Amino acid sequence: MRTLLTTVCIVGCAWLAGLWLPFWSLSIIALLAAFLFRPGVGWAFCAGAVAGALLWGVLAWSADAANGHVLATRVGRLFGTGPSGMVVITAALGALLAGLAALLGDRIRRAMS
Repeated sequence: MRTLLTTVCIVGCAWLAGLWLPFWSLSIIALLAAFLFRPGVGWAFCAGAVAGALLWGVLAWSADAANGHVLATRVGRLFGTGPSGMVVITAALGALLAGLAALLGDRIRRAMS
């Protein structure tokens, strides 16, 4: 239950923070959520990774669909993939960023105890 609460909190708060703050605000939100909700070591990483992948994946997909897949197609040529591959790469980076930040937040809380 804590893992689901942590995931939902990360997605909601990071989406709101992302309206005004830079991209790395996702990591700060994930760190704070894992610190406050205490999901556990492995579950903290899972909650952050799922939240980061969902948030950045959906945002990348919606931005890609809004511009007719033009930018993702051009950048995808550099990486040797198509537009959907770029969305997957973006989601994977969001998962890694939020997962490691949530793991750090849980580790900081454990170190303070």
